[in-house]
Amino acid sequence: MRISWITYDSTPATVQYGLTTSADSSTANGVTDSYRYLIYHSGEVHNVVIGPLNPNTVYYYRLGDYPNVYTMKTPPSEYPIKFAVVGTSLKTN
Repeated sequence: MRISWITYDSTPATVQYGLTTSADSSTANGVTDSYRYLIYHSGEVHNVVIGPLNPNTVYYYRLGDYPNVYTMKTPPSEYPIKFAVVGTSLKTN
């Protein structure tokens, strides 16, 4: 699973995740990029691939250096998913 998020302050492209609320049994590192279009300049776009993950399981995860812990549930194995998008707006101040 790929997790992506955008920040306007610097944080590493790291996701800590696991099966408990401490979200610290596994760590995955990814890449950070940004882009410009005319006068627009994006923040830091972080992309991290985590896994493999178990089906039908709740995972807890933390993004970069931020203390907030989020949850997600993987789909059951009998439902083949080819593409899914989930979004969350995060305020980091």
